[in-house]
Amino acid sequence: MKLNSKNHQIQGGNMVLIGTKNIIIRLIFTIVLSICWGTSTAKTTNNPDLKLSDSVVMVYATSKSDNPRAPWSSHTLSGSGSGFMLEGGRIITNAHVVENHTFIEIQRDGDSKRFEAVVEAVAHEVDLAILKLKTPDELKNIEPLVLGELPDVHQEVTVYGYPVGGQALSITKGIISRIEHQMFVHSYLTFQAIQVDAAINPGNSGGPALVNGKVVGVVMQSRNGEENIGYMIPVTILKRFLSDMADGKYDGFPELSAHFQSLVSPALRKGYNLTEEQSGVLVSKVCFNTPTYDHLKKGDIITHIDDQKIENNGMVLTGDRHRVDFEHFVQLHQMGDSVKLGLVRDGEAMVVNIPLTKSLKSSFVFDQDPRYMIYGGFVMVANEVSDDCLTEEEFVQQKDDMQKDEIIVSQVLASSANRGFHDRIYTTLHKVNGKSFKSFKEFYELISQNKSPVLLLENEHGYQIAIDRELAESEHEELLKKYRVQKAHSAEVDEWRKALEKKLHLTSKVEKPEATKNPL
Repeated sequence: MKLNSKNHQIQGGNMVLIGTKNIIIRLIFTIVLSICWGTSTAKTTNNPDLKLSDSVVMVYATSKSDNPRAPWSSHTLSGSGSGFMLEGGRIITNAHVVENHTFIEIQRDGDSKRFEAVVEAVAHEVDLAILKLKTPDELKNIEPLVLGELPDVHQEVTVYGYPVGGQALSITKGIISRIEHQMFVHSYLTFQAIQVDAAINPGNSGGPALVNGKVVGVVMQSRNGEENIGYMIPVTILKRFLSDMADGKYDGFPELSAHFQSLVSPALRKGYNLTEEQSGVLVSKVCFNTPTYDHLKKGDIITHIDDQKIENNGMVLTGDRHRVDFEHFVQLHQMGDSVKLGLVRDGEAMVVNIPLTKSLKSSFVFDQDPRYMIYGGFVMVANEVSDDCLTEEEFVQQKDDMQKDEIIVSQVLASSANRGFHDRIYTTLHKVNGKSFKSFKEFYELISQNKSPVLLLENEHGYQIAIDRELAESEHEELLKKYRVQKAHSAEVDEWRKALEKKLHLTSKVEKPEATKNPL
Protein backbone atom coordinates (compact mmCIF):
# COMPACT_ATOMS: atom_id res chain seq x y z
CA MET A 1 0.00 0.00 0.00
CA LYS A 2 1.18 3.52 -0.64
CA LEU A 3 1.98 6.03 2.09
CA ASN A 4 0.66 9.56 2.37
CA SER A 5 2.99 12.51 1.96
CA LYS A 6 3.25 16.09 0.77
CA ASN A 7 4.78 17.75 -2.27
CA HIS A 8 8.40 17.48 -3.27
CA GLN A 9 10.95 18.84 -5.69
CA ILE A 10 14.12 17.49 -7.16
CA GLN A 11 16.81 20.16 -6.96
CA GLY A 12 20.14 19.26 -8.47
CA GLY A 13 19.64 15.64 -7.50
CA ASN A 14 18.48 16.45 -3.98
CA MET A 15 14.87 15.86 -3.02
CA VAL A 16 13.22 18.56 -0.93
CA LEU A 17 10.26 17.10 0.93
CA ILE A 18 7.51 18.95 2.76
CA GLY A 19 6.01 16.93 5.61
CA THR A 20 7.41 15.16 8.66
CA LYS A 21 7.34 11.61 7.27
CA ASN A 22 9.06 12.71 4.09
CA ILE A 23 11.77 14.61 5.96
CA ILE A 24 12.55 11.45 7.93
CA ILE A 25 12.71 9.34 4.77
CA ARG A 26 14.86 12.01 3.12
CA LEU A 27 17.29 11.84 6.04
CA ILE A 28 17.57 8.09 5.63
CA PHE A 29 17.79 7.79 1.84
CA THR A 30 19.35 9.88 -0.92
CA ILE A 31 18.64 9.79 -4.61
CA VAL A 32 22.12 9.80 -6.08
CA LEU A 33 23.36 11.01 -9.40
CA SER A 34 26.21 8.57 -9.07
CA ILE A 35 26.92 5.33 -7.31
CA CYS A 36 30.50 4.15 -7.45
CA TRP A 37 31.76 1.00 -5.76
CA GLY A 38 35.34 0.26 -4.92
CA THR A 39 38.12 1.70 -7.01
CA SER A 40 37.58 2.80 -10.60
CA THR A 41 38.85 0.38 -13.22
CA ALA A 42 40.73 1.85 -16.15
CA LYS A 43 39.68 0.91 -19.68
CA THR A 44 42.96 -0.96 -20.14
CA THR A 45 41.97 -3.79 -17.76
CA ASN A 46 41.01 -7.31 -18.87
CA ASN A 47 37.48 -6.93 -17.53
CA PRO A 48 35.31 -9.20 -19.74
CA ASP A 49 32.47 -6.65 -19.56
CA LEU A 50 34.70 -3.81 -20.76
CA LYS A 51 33.82 -4.19 -24.46
CA LEU A 52 30.20 -3.31 -23.59
CA SER A 53 31.12 0.10 -22.17
CA ASP A 54 30.28 1.87 -25.45
CA SER A 55 26.61 1.22 -24.66
CA VAL A 56 26.79 3.27 -21.44
CA VAL A 57 26.13 6.97 -21.95
CA MET A 58 26.19 10.16 -19.93
CA VAL A 59 22.75 11.83 -19.69
CA TYR A 60 22.68 15.63 -19.50
CA ALA A 61 19.32 16.98 -18.37
CA THR A 62 18.14 20.57 -18.11
CA SER A 63 15.06 20.79 -15.93
CA LYS A 64 12.62 23.29 -14.51
CA SER A 65 12.47 23.58 -10.73
CA ASP A 66 9.32 25.07 -9.22
CA ASN A 67 9.15 26.91 -5.92
CA PRO A 68 6.01 26.12 -3.88
CA ARG A 69 6.34 29.45 -2.05
CA ALA A 70 6.48 31.31 -5.36
CA PRO A 71 4.71 28.94 -7.78
CA TRP A 72 4.52 31.55 -10.56
CA SER A 73 8.31 31.39 -10.95
CA SER A 74 10.78 28.64 -11.70
CA HIS A 75 14.47 28.36 -12.33
CA THR A 76 16.54 26.15 -14.57
CA LEU A 77 18.74 23.37 -13.24
CA SER A 78 21.37 21.40 -15.09
CA GLY A 79 22.54 17.99 -14.00
CA SER A 80 23.85 14.72 -15.31
CA GLY A 81 23.26 11.05 -14.78
CA SER A 82 23.99 7.82 -16.57
CA GLY A 83 22.09 5.59 -18.94
CA PHE A 84 22.57 2.57 -21.17
CA MET A 85 21.33 1.46 -24.55
CA LEU A 86 19.10 -1.51 -25.20
CA GLU A 87 17.85 -3.09 -28.40
CA GLY A 88 15.61 -0.88 -30.50
CA GLY A 89 17.50 2.33 -29.74
CA ARG A 90 16.05 2.68 -26.24
CA ILE A 91 18.15 4.30 -23.54
CA ILE A 92 17.39 3.41 -19.91
CA THR A 93 17.99 5.85 -17.06
CA ASN A 94 16.36 6.88 -13.77
CA ALA A 95 13.12 8.85 -13.73
CA HIS A 96 14.61 11.33 -11.26
CA VAL A 97 17.41 12.14 -13.73
CA VAL A 98 14.91 13.51 -16.27
CA GLU A 99 12.08 14.67 -13.99
CA ASN A 100 10.65 18.05 -15.06
CA HIS A 101 13.06 18.05 -17.97
CA THR A 102 13.11 20.72 -20.65
CA PHE A 103 16.07 19.46 -22.67
CA ILE A 104 18.07 16.21 -22.72
CA GLU A 105 21.35 15.24 -24.38
CA ILE A 106 23.45 12.09 -24.22
CA GLN A 107 27.16 11.60 -24.75
CA ARG A 108 29.32 8.51 -25.24
CA ASP A 109 32.52 7.98 -23.30
CA GLY A 110 35.45 9.64 -25.06
CA ASP A 111 33.24 11.44 -27.58
CA SER A 112 32.92 15.23 -27.44
CA LYS A 113 29.70 15.23 -29.46
CA ARG A 114 26.34 15.27 -27.70
CA PHE A 115 23.11 13.91 -29.15
CA GLU A 116 19.68 15.27 -28.35
CA ALA A 117 17.24 12.82 -26.77
CA VAL A 118 13.57 12.81 -25.80
CA VAL A 119 11.59 10.88 -23.19
CA GLU A 120 9.56 7.97 -24.55
CA ALA A 121 8.10 6.83 -21.23
CA VAL A 122 8.53 7.34 -17.49
CA ALA A 123 7.64 4.99 -14.62
CA HIS A 124 7.99 7.30 -11.64
CA GLU A 125 6.76 4.55 -9.30
CA VAL A 126 9.94 2.54 -9.90
CA ASP A 127 12.27 5.43 -10.84
CA LEU A 128 12.81 4.33 -14.44
CA ALA A 129 12.66 6.19 -17.75
CA ILE A 130 13.09 5.27 -21.41
CA LEU A 131 14.80 7.79 -23.69
CA LYS A 132 15.28 7.73 -27.43
CA LEU A 133 17.44 9.80 -29.72
CA LYS A 134 15.76 12.61 -31.58
CA THR A 135 17.63 11.36 -34.66
CA PRO A 136 17.56 7.56 -34.21
CA ASP A 137 20.30 6.67 -36.70
CA GLU A 138 23.01 8.73 -34.99
CA LEU A 139 24.17 5.84 -32.76
CA LYS A 140 22.86 2.89 -34.74
CA ASN A 141 26.24 1.07 -34.71
CA ILE A 142 26.44 0.79 -30.93
CA GLU A 143 25.99 -2.73 -29.61
CA PRO A 144 23.07 -2.69 -27.13
CA LEU A 145 23.28 -4.29 -23.73
CA VAL A 146 21.31 -7.46 -23.00
CA LEU A 147 19.11 -8.03 -19.98
CA GLY A 148 20.00 -10.89 -17.66
CA GLU A 149 18.25 -12.52 -14.71
CA LEU A 150 17.93 -11.60 -11.05
CA PRO A 151 21.37 -12.16 -9.49
CA ASP A 152 22.13 -14.07 -6.30
CA VAL A 153 23.04 -12.64 -2.92
CA HIS A 154 26.84 -12.45 -2.42
CA GLN A 155 27.34 -12.30 -6.18
CA GLU A 156 29.78 -9.75 -7.57
CA VAL A 157 28.46 -7.10 -9.97
CA THR A 158 30.27 -4.69 -12.29
CA VAL A 159 28.80 -1.20 -12.27
CA TYR A 160 29.16 1.44 -14.98
CA GLY A 161 28.55 5.15 -14.62
CA TYR A 162 29.79 8.72 -14.63
CA PRO A 163 30.48 9.90 -11.07
CA VAL A 164 31.02 13.62 -10.51
CA GLY A 165 34.52 14.97 -10.70
CA GLY A 166 35.26 13.82 -14.22
CA GLN A 167 33.90 13.05 -17.67
CA ALA A 168 35.31 9.55 -18.15
CA LEU A 169 33.34 6.36 -17.66
CA SER A 170 33.93 4.67 -14.30
CA ILE A 171 33.80 0.86 -14.06
CA THR A 172 33.67 -0.48 -10.53
CA LYS A 173 32.68 -3.58 -8.58
CA GLY A 174 30.41 -4.37 -5.65
CA ILE A 175 28.92 -7.34 -3.78
CA ILE A 176 25.18 -7.95 -3.51
CA SER A 177 24.19 -8.18 0.15
CA ARG A 178 20.37 -8.29 0.00
CA ILE A 179 17.46 -8.54 -2.40
CA GLU A 180 14.23 -7.44 -0.72
CA HIS A 181 11.42 -4.90 -0.74
CA GLN A 182 12.67 -1.38 -0.05
CA MET A 183 11.19 2.08 -0.25
CA PHE A 184 12.01 3.88 -3.51
CA VAL A 185 12.64 7.43 -2.28
CA HIS A 186 11.68 8.97 -5.65
CA SER A 187 8.09 7.70 -5.37
CA TYR A 188 7.82 6.76 -1.69
CA LEU A 189 6.50 3.34 -2.77
CA THR A 190 8.00 -0.06 -1.96
CA PHE A 191 9.28 -2.50 -4.57
CA GLN A 192 11.92 -5.19 -4.83
CA ALA A 193 15.43 -3.69 -4.69
CA ILE A 194 19.01 -4.93 -4.72
CA GLN A 195 21.27 -3.76 -1.89
CA VAL A 196 24.99 -3.58 -2.51
CA ASP A 197 27.59 -3.12 0.23
CA ALA A 198 30.05 -0.56 -1.11
CA ALA A 199 31.08 3.10 -0.98
CA ILE A 200 28.67 5.55 -2.65
CA ASN A 201 29.41 8.82 -4.47
CA PRO A 202 27.09 11.22 -6.34
CA GLY A 203 27.08 11.35 -10.12
CA ASN A 204 25.76 8.35 -12.07
CA SER A 205 22.18 7.38 -11.24
CA GLY A 206 20.79 5.23 -14.01
CA GLY A 207 24.01 3.33 -14.69
CA PRO A 208 23.80 -0.42 -15.35
CA ALA A 209 25.09 -3.23 -13.15
CA LEU A 210 26.30 -6.28 -15.09
CA VAL A 211 26.90 -9.92 -14.29
CA ASN A 212 28.52 -12.01 -17.02
CA GLY A 213 27.98 -9.20 -19.52
CA LYS A 214 24.23 -8.88 -18.89
CA VAL A 215 22.26 -6.17 -17.08
CA VAL A 216 20.97 -7.26 -13.66
CA GLY A 217 20.15 -3.88 -12.16
CA VAL A 218 20.00 -0.09 -12.48
CA VAL A 219 21.70 2.22 -9.96
CA MET A 220 19.08 4.10 -7.94
CA GLN A 221 19.73 5.49 -4.42
CA SER A 222 21.94 5.40 -1.36
CA ARG A 223 21.41 5.42 2.39
CA ASN A 224 22.42 8.50 4.36
CA GLY A 225 24.66 8.11 7.40
CA GLU A 226 25.70 4.60 6.37
CA GLU A 227 28.87 3.87 4.48
CA ASN A 228 28.97 1.18 1.80
CA ILE A 229 25.22 0.82 1.26
CA GLY A 230 23.63 1.43 -2.14
CA TYR A 231 20.49 0.27 -3.95
CA MET A 232 19.65 -0.81 -7.48
CA ILE A 233 16.41 -1.44 -9.34
CA PRO A 234 16.45 -5.15 -10.20
CA VAL A 235 16.20 -6.35 -13.77
CA THR A 236 12.85 -7.99 -12.96
CA ILE A 237 11.30 -4.55 -12.47
CA LEU A 238 12.99 -3.19 -15.61
CA LYS A 239 11.65 -6.10 -17.68
CA ARG A 240 8.17 -5.51 -16.27
CA PHE A 241 8.36 -1.83 -17.32
CA LEU A 242 9.53 -2.71 -20.84
CA SER A 243 6.79 -5.34 -21.17
CA ASP A 244 4.21 -2.74 -20.19
CA MET A 245 5.54 -0.50 -22.97
CA ALA A 246 5.23 -3.23 -25.64
CA ASP A 247 2.02 -1.63 -26.93
CA GLY A 248 3.57 1.83 -26.87
CA LYS A 249 1.59 2.96 -23.81
CA TYR A 250 2.57 2.91 -20.15
CA ASP A 251 -0.25 1.66 -17.88
CA GLY A 252 1.49 1.43 -14.51
CA PHE A 253 1.95 -1.15 -11.76
CA PRO A 254 -1.15 -2.79 -10.20
CA GLU A 255 -1.89 -2.96 -6.52
CA LEU A 256 -3.84 -5.36 -4.33
CA SER A 257 -6.11 -2.93 -2.50
CA ALA A 258 -5.86 -4.33 1.01
CA HIS A 259 -3.70 -4.33 4.13
CA PHE A 260 -2.02 -7.45 5.47
CA GLN A 261 -0.47 -8.74 8.69
CA SER A 262 2.14 -11.44 9.16
CA LEU A 263 1.26 -14.64 10.98
CA VAL A 264 4.53 -15.26 12.79
CA SER A 265 2.72 -15.01 16.16
CA PRO A 266 1.76 -18.50 17.43
CA ALA A 267 -1.14 -16.95 19.37
CA LEU A 268 -2.49 -15.27 16.24
CA ARG A 269 -2.22 -18.50 14.26
CA LYS A 270 -4.00 -20.32 17.07
CA GLY A 271 -6.74 -17.70 17.07
CA TYR A 272 -7.44 -18.47 13.41
CA ASN A 273 -7.23 -22.27 13.91
CA LEU A 274 -4.35 -22.74 11.48
CA THR A 275 -2.53 -26.06 11.33
CA GLU A 276 1.26 -26.36 11.38
CA GLU A 277 1.22 -26.99 7.63
CA GLN A 278 -0.80 -23.86 6.86
CA SER A 279 0.98 -20.53 6.44
CA GLY A 280 0.33 -17.17 4.90
CA VAL A 281 -0.71 -13.61 5.74
CA LEU A 282 -3.81 -12.25 7.44
CA VAL A 283 -6.06 -9.78 5.59
CA SER A 284 -6.46 -6.96 8.13
CA LYS A 285 -8.35 -4.49 5.93
CA VAL A 286 -9.90 -4.47 2.44
CA CYS A 287 -10.34 -1.19 0.58
CA PHE A 288 -13.97 -0.51 -0.31
CA ASN A 289 -14.94 0.46 -3.86
CA THR A 290 -12.07 -1.54 -5.41
CA PRO A 291 -12.05 -4.84 -7.36
CA THR A 292 -10.42 -6.54 -4.37
CA TYR A 293 -13.43 -5.77 -2.17
CA ASP A 294 -15.59 -8.24 -4.10
CA HIS A 295 -13.17 -11.11 -3.48
CA LEU A 296 -11.37 -10.65 -0.13
CA LYS A 297 -12.74 -10.25 3.38
CA LYS A 298 -11.15 -9.09 6.60
CA GLY A 299 -9.92 -12.19 8.44
CA ASP A 300 -9.07 -14.16 5.29
CA ILE A 301 -5.75 -16.00 5.31
CA ILE A 302 -3.90 -15.76 1.97
CA THR A 303 -1.88 -18.96 1.72
CA HIS A 304 -0.81 -18.91 -1.94
CA ILE A 305 -0.29 -16.37 -4.72
CA ASP A 306 -0.16 -17.61 -8.31
CA ASP A 307 0.29 -21.16 -6.88
CA GLN A 308 3.32 -20.07 -4.83
CA LYS A 309 3.17 -20.80 -1.10
CA ILE A 310 3.32 -17.75 1.18
CA GLU A 311 5.28 -18.09 4.41
CA ASN A 312 4.06 -16.63 7.69
CA ASN A 313 6.33 -13.59 7.30
CA GLY A 314 4.79 -12.78 3.90
CA MET A 315 7.71 -14.10 1.89
CA VAL A 316 7.65 -16.58 -1.00
CA LEU A 317 10.49 -19.00 -1.70
CA THR A 318 10.86 -19.11 -5.47
CA GLY A 319 12.24 -21.92 -7.59
CA ASP A 320 15.60 -20.16 -7.91
CA ARG A 321 15.89 -20.00 -4.10
CA HIS A 322 15.10 -16.29 -3.81
CA ARG A 323 12.83 -15.15 -1.02
CA VAL A 324 10.59 -12.32 -2.19
CA ASP A 325 7.69 -10.37 -0.71
CA PHE A 326 4.41 -11.90 -1.89
CA GLU A 327 3.21 -8.51 -3.19
CA HIS A 328 6.09 -8.62 -5.68
CA PHE A 329 4.02 -11.16 -7.64
CA VAL A 330 1.18 -8.63 -7.87
CA GLN A 331 3.57 -5.93 -9.08
CA LEU A 332 4.95 -8.16 -11.84
CA HIS A 333 1.46 -8.52 -13.34
CA GLN A 334 0.24 -6.15 -16.04
CA MET A 335 -2.76 -3.90 -15.51
CA GLY A 336 -5.89 -5.84 -16.46
CA ASP A 337 -4.43 -9.20 -15.47
CA SER A 338 -5.88 -11.30 -12.67
CA VAL A 339 -3.89 -12.61 -9.72
CA LYS A 340 -4.71 -16.04 -8.33
CA LEU A 341 -4.94 -16.27 -4.54
CA GLY A 342 -5.36 -19.33 -2.37
CA LEU A 343 -7.36 -18.55 0.80
CA VAL A 344 -8.54 -19.99 4.06
CA ARG A 345 -11.83 -18.37 5.05
CA ASP A 346 -13.58 -19.53 8.22
CA GLY A 347 -11.57 -22.74 8.06
CA GLU A 348 -12.48 -23.46 4.44
CA ALA A 349 -9.88 -23.45 1.66
CA MET A 350 -10.79 -21.68 -1.58
CA VAL A 351 -9.27 -19.99 -4.64
CA VAL A 352 -10.14 -16.52 -5.96
CA ASN A 353 -8.98 -14.64 -9.04
CA ILE A 354 -8.81 -10.88 -8.46
CA PRO A 355 -8.75 -8.52 -11.46
CA LEU A 356 -5.93 -5.98 -11.20
CA THR A 357 -7.46 -2.76 -12.46
CA LYS A 358 -6.30 -0.27 -9.80
CA SER A 359 -2.77 1.06 -10.26
CA LEU A 360 -0.25 2.07 -7.62
CA LYS A 361 -0.04 5.83 -7.30
CA SER A 362 2.69 7.84 -5.65
CA SER A 363 1.48 10.65 -3.44
CA PHE A 364 4.04 12.84 -5.16
CA VAL A 365 3.16 14.77 -8.31
CA PHE A 366 5.64 14.57 -11.15
CA ASP A 367 6.23 16.57 -14.32
CA GLN A 368 3.35 18.97 -13.67
CA ASP A 369 3.26 22.71 -13.13
CA PRO A 370 2.07 23.85 -9.68
CA ARG A 371 -1.60 24.73 -9.29
CA TYR A 372 -2.18 27.94 -7.41
CA MET A 373 -4.02 31.24 -7.09
CA ILE A 374 -3.30 34.50 -5.28
CA TYR A 375 -6.01 36.46 -3.54
CA GLY A 376 -5.60 39.19 -0.94
CA GLY A 377 -1.87 38.52 -0.97
CA PHE A 378 -2.34 34.89 0.09
CA VAL A 379 -0.52 32.43 -2.18
CA MET A 380 -2.73 29.33 -2.12
CA VAL A 381 -1.34 26.13 -3.61
CA ALA A 382 -3.42 23.04 -4.46
CA ASN A 383 -2.09 19.55 -3.70
CA GLU A 384 -3.83 16.38 -4.80
CA VAL A 385 -4.97 14.26 -1.87
CA SER A 386 -3.93 10.60 -1.99
CA ASP A 387 -6.63 7.95 -1.95
CA ASP A 388 -7.15 6.41 1.48
CA CYS A 389 -7.95 2.75 2.01
CA LEU A 390 -11.42 2.88 3.55
CA THR A 391 -13.76 0.17 4.72
CA GLU A 392 -17.35 0.34 3.49
CA GLU A 393 -18.45 1.86 6.80
CA GLU A 394 -15.70 4.50 6.67
CA PHE A 395 -16.49 5.25 3.01
CA VAL A 396 -20.20 5.84 3.76
CA GLN A 397 -19.32 8.09 6.70
CA GLN A 398 -16.75 10.16 4.80
CA LYS A 399 -17.95 10.16 1.18
CA ASP A 400 -19.53 13.60 1.46
CA ASP A 401 -16.36 15.07 2.98
CA MET A 402 -13.65 13.33 0.96
CA GLN A 403 -11.36 15.85 -0.67
CA LYS A 404 -9.70 15.57 -4.04
CA ASP A 405 -7.39 18.52 -3.35
CA GLU A 406 -6.10 20.27 -0.26
CA ILE A 407 -5.35 23.99 -0.37
CA ILE A 408 -2.32 25.30 1.54
CA VAL A 409 -1.23 28.89 2.10
CA SER A 410 2.39 28.65 0.96
CA GLN A 411 3.26 32.35 1.37
CA VAL A 412 1.68 35.64 2.41
CA LEU A 413 2.56 38.68 0.31
CA ALA A 414 2.22 41.30 3.04
CA SER A 415 -0.33 43.99 2.25
CA SER A 416 -3.10 46.05 3.82
CA ALA A 417 -5.67 43.38 2.97
CA ASN A 418 -3.92 40.67 5.01
CA ARG A 419 -2.71 42.60 8.07
CA GLY A 420 -2.68 40.39 11.14
CA PHE A 421 -2.14 37.23 9.11
CA HIS A 422 1.39 37.67 7.72
CA ASP A 423 2.61 34.60 9.64
CA ARG A 424 -0.07 32.16 8.44
CA ILE A 425 2.07 30.24 5.96
CA TYR A 426 1.46 26.48 5.64
CA THR A 427 -2.13 26.87 6.85
CA THR A 428 -4.37 24.21 5.29
CA LEU A 429 -7.74 25.65 4.30
CA HIS A 430 -11.00 23.72 4.69
CA LYS A 431 -13.82 26.23 4.29
CA VAL A 432 -14.65 29.49 2.52
CA ASN A 433 -17.22 31.57 4.42
CA GLY A 434 -18.44 28.41 6.15
CA LYS A 435 -18.72 26.32 2.97
CA SER A 436 -16.59 23.21 2.43
CA PHE A 437 -14.98 22.28 -0.87
CA LYS A 438 -13.54 19.10 -2.34
CA SER A 439 -11.39 20.36 -5.21
CA PHE A 440 -9.28 23.31 -6.25
CA LYS A 441 -11.96 24.22 -8.78
CA GLU A 442 -14.67 24.34 -6.10
CA PHE A 443 -12.37 26.43 -3.91
CA TYR A 444 -11.83 28.92 -6.73
CA GLU A 445 -15.57 29.14 -7.44
CA LEU A 446 -16.38 29.77 -3.77
CA ILE A 447 -13.95 32.67 -3.67
CA SER A 448 -14.83 34.18 -7.03
CA GLN A 449 -18.62 33.92 -6.58
CA ASN A 450 -18.77 35.01 -2.95
CA LYS A 451 -19.62 38.69 -2.76
CA SER A 452 -19.49 39.10 1.02
CA PRO A 453 -17.56 42.21 2.12
CA VAL A 454 -15.26 39.98 4.20
CA LEU A 455 -13.96 36.64 2.96
CA LEU A 456 -13.30 34.09 5.72
CA LEU A 457 -10.86 31.24 5.04
CA GLU A 458 -11.04 28.59 7.75
CA ASN A 459 -8.64 25.78 8.68
CA GLU A 460 -9.48 22.40 10.21
CA HIS A 461 -9.33 23.82 13.77
CA GLY A 462 -11.74 26.65 13.04
CA TYR A 463 -9.07 29.36 12.84
CA GLN A 464 -10.24 32.05 10.40
CA ILE A 465 -8.26 34.23 8.03
CA ALA A 466 -10.24 37.37 7.17
CA ILE A 467 -9.79 39.25 3.88
CA ASP A 468 -11.41 42.61 3.15
CA ARG A 469 -12.75 41.89 -0.34
CA GLU A 470 -12.92 45.48 -1.58
CA LEU A 471 -9.43 46.29 -0.30
CA ALA A 472 -7.98 43.04 -1.68
CA GLU A 473 -9.37 43.63 -5.15
CA SER A 474 -8.39 47.30 -5.25
CA GLU A 475 -4.73 46.61 -4.46
CA HIS A 476 -4.44 43.32 -6.37
CA GLU A 477 -2.62 44.57 -9.48
CA GLU A 478 -0.29 46.83 -7.51
CA LEU A 479 0.54 43.94 -5.17
CA LEU A 480 1.51 41.71 -8.10
CA LYS A 481 3.82 44.43 -9.45
CA LYS A 482 5.38 45.07 -6.05
CA TYR A 483 6.29 41.38 -5.57
CA ARG A 484 7.15 40.85 -9.25
CA VAL A 485 4.49 38.17 -9.67
CA GLN A 486 4.22 37.32 -13.37
CA LYS A 487 0.88 35.51 -13.11
CA ALA A 488 -1.68 35.53 -10.31
CA HIS A 489 -2.87 31.96 -10.92
CA SER A 490 -2.10 28.76 -12.79
CA ALA A 491 -3.38 28.04 -16.30
CA GLU A 492 -6.52 26.06 -15.42
CA VAL A 493 -7.92 29.03 -13.48
CA ASP A 494 -8.19 30.95 -16.76
CA GLU A 495 -10.50 28.24 -18.11
CA TRP A 496 -12.64 28.25 -14.97
CA ARG A 497 -12.92 32.02 -15.05
CA LYS A 498 -14.04 32.00 -18.68
CA ALA A 499 -16.62 29.31 -17.90
CA LEU A 500 -17.97 31.32 -14.95
CA GLU A 501 -18.13 34.52 -17.00
CA LYS A 502 -19.99 32.68 -19.74
CA LYS A 503 -22.38 31.19 -17.19
CA LEU A 504 -23.03 34.62 -15.63
CA HIS A 505 -23.53 36.15 -19.08
CA LEU A 506 -26.08 33.50 -20.05
CA THR A 507 -27.84 33.88 -16.72
CA SER A 508 -28.12 37.65 -17.14
CA LYS A 509 -29.53 37.21 -20.66
CA VAL A 510 -32.20 34.86 -19.32
CA GLU A 511 -33.06 37.05 -16.35
CA LYS A 512 -33.19 40.34 -18.22
CA PRO A 513 -36.30 39.62 -20.37
CA GLU A 514 -38.12 38.37 -17.30
CA ALA A 515 -37.28 41.51 -15.38
CA THR A 516 -38.35 43.87 -18.19
CA LYS A 517 -41.21 41.71 -19.42
CA ASN A 518 -39.57 41.90 -22.82
CA PRO A 519 -39.48 38.58 -24.73
CA LEU A 520 -36.58 39.88 -26.82
